[in-house]
Amino acid sequence: MCAEAMVHSRPVVATATGGLLDLVVDGETGYLVPPRDAAALRASLGRLLADRVLRAQPGRAGRERIVRLCSWRRVTGLTAQVYERALEQPRVRPGGLAAVE
Repeated sequence: MCAEAMVHSRPVVATATGGLLDLVVDGETGYLVPPRDAAALRASLGRLLADRVLRAQPGRAGRERIVRLCSWRRVTGLTAQVYERALEQPRVRPGGLAAVE
């Protein structure tokens, strides 16, 4: 849901866990709050709701970030790199013996 909001230029408030730490740059593309911290969540949402200018900046920055990080060109390029690295590794048969061709 976070990426979808960002691509539509909406400011986000996300929990500072997992992949969200890579996606959201706190104070720039959105706001990160500690897990299970209702007061921090309430404060961040309150700031965004009270200030239109504050809502617009992370919305624009979030869209730019998500488009840059998640474009099909980038994703397919990274996928190709993974495959290329896998092909460079010697194949290993069950039992740990390298395959000989």
